[in-house]
Amino acid sequence: MIALLFLLLTLAMLAAWRDKWGLSYGLFAVTMGLSVYWLKFHATTALTVQL
Repeated sequence: MIALLFLLLTLAMLAAWRDKWGLSYGLFAVTMGLSVYWLKFHATTALTVQL
C-alpha cells in the first residue's frame, strides 16, 4: 500500500511537471484519500501480537 501511495504521488508530480494540472490534482486527491484511509485503518485496528 505504501508503494502504491508513493507511485501515485510520483505520477502526480510527473503530471504537474508536464503541465497536466487536472490530472495532477486528481491523482493527488486520490492519494490523499487513500492515505487517510490507510492511517485510519492502522490507528483503529487492534494489534494481533502473540507472545
